[in-house]
Amino acid sequence: MGVDAVLMQVEQPGSSPKSRRLTPAAVALDHSDSFVRLVDQIRGRSVNPMLERIDPYGSVILTSAEMPQFIEELARLRAFAVTAEDVRVIREFEDLARECVANPALELHLDGD
Repeated sequence: MGVDAVLMQVEQPGSSPKSRRLTPAAVALDHSDSFVRLVDQIRGRSVNPMLERIDPYGSVILTSAEMPQFIEELARLRAFAVTAEDVRVIREFEDLARECVANPALELHLDGD
């Protein structure tokens, strides 16, 4: 029931959504379900609206414009990290988010099982 992060390159020539193409640019895998476990610890506090949207069974797509807030929430999530694996997953998600914020043609897809 983990959530993996996939940085997607978005190509959309013209205005039709039918012409939209997504190409994976980078991936951060959470084999140990650390991210979902950490997010579950902070759910319901109304302080982390981006993280509240995480669905371990669905997908959430975040745009480049949403990355500053997402990065801020990941920094708060780091306080709940217990293991080295927890820290690794948060760091990798932060790295992808920083890449995304620097390029408006990228989206961060958070994909549950």
